[in-house]
Amino acid sequence: MLRVLLVDDEEPVLDLMERLLGSNGHVEIVGKFIRSEDAIEQVRKEPVDVVFLDIQMPEMNGIEAAAYFMEAAPEIDIVFVTAYSEYAIDAFEVSAMDYVLKPPAPDRLNKTIERLLRRRKSGSIGESVGMEQSNEAAVEIKSGFYSFGRFDWVTDEGSRTAETVKWGRSKERELMAYLVHHRNRFVRKEQIVEHLWPDTPLEQASVILHTCVYNIRKKMSSLGCKELLAYRNNGYRLELRDLWCDTDGLERIAGGDIKLHAGNIGEFENVIRLYRGDYLEEEGYIWAYEKRESLKNMYIAIMKRMAAYYRSAGKHQAAVDCLLGVLNKNPLHDDANESILNLYALMGDRQSMIRHYERFKHLLKEEWGMEPKESTVQLYQRLCSGSADDI
Repeated sequence: MLRVLLVDDEEPVLDLMERLLGSNGHVEIVGKFIRSEDAIEQVRKEPVDVVFLDIQMPEMNGIEAAAYFMEAAPEIDIVFVTAYSEYAIDAFEVSAMDYVLKPPAPDRLNKTIERLLRRRKSGSIGESVGMEQSNEAAVEIKSGFYSFGRFDWVTDEGSRTAETVKWGRSKERELMAYLVHHRNRFVRKEQIVEHLWPDTPLEQASVILHTCVYNIRKKMSSLGCKELLAYRNNGYRLELRDLWCDTDGLERIAGGDIKLHAGNIGEFENVIRLYRGDYLEEEGYIWAYEKRESLKNMYIAIMKRMAAYYRSAGKHQAAVDCLLGVLNKNPLHDDANESILNLYALMGDRQSMIRHYERFKHLLKEEWGMEPKESTVQLYQRLCSGSADDI
């Protein structure tokens, strides 16, 4: 038996829906409301399986109300009832369980009820318009987020069935990236709107935000992550819990408290391997700039530490490769350039040393109109004469 709530600002429509759905032996009407706010309070007090919700309503429209219903009961299903088919399809093709056009036809409503019953009988909570149905093993899916280079949400990472989550709209994807960016702490709704929709009127931006949150919750629910996005005191928080993020390892080892040695160099290498590009650089998110620079500096510091380790272990080419990674992020890094010259000299690779110095000198001249600093010139001259310094 489905416990159903009806919400519409037109009482004749409520009466019609009650009569049509009430004739279905699998439905129990537990409430009728003309105000979304009252219906939301009811959902907070007692369990409800499905809300049949009008889109065009005063005070709080159906788009915004849907997000609040999901906050009150993450597993609830929303069926939109509207006279505006184009608007409903455009706004909810990815996330809504269903939409029904006014005036509702009995056969159409019965089909909706059949879908709801099938899905709940199978134990799935992720089926929606435009969304594949999840299976009972969804809660076992290991998910994680890549954010170096571009933002990707990957499920079942490392297996043959690994998939990248698809997004209906770019702003849903950006909002998810933003929540991962601020993971495990609450972010005020006003701050989210300011960063993601700075040129949109506040009321309109709030509606779009609630729509995106609703869609994200549906997507997370289909992957067994339904309780990870919390709302409290006008703010949102994404809890990663068992979900991973590629930046976590870099931030953990960047502090310098972890001593680098033969026993953990593999861990350092794995962390660096995840650095596919600067943080969210392919996305162009302005709000990510400060962290992008911070993580890049962490990466450079770690690569220098690894280069020093490889040098001490006699692995000179590996040390050079690390320092070339530093120069890829900061071509003017004088210490890295001088260290590379020293390493080539230690390796007896005079030609590589000369080529590197000439490339560096040319880059300075062409891009910045500068000459190498005096210490670099003197080092190069000493090395050409056969003397190598320590890094």
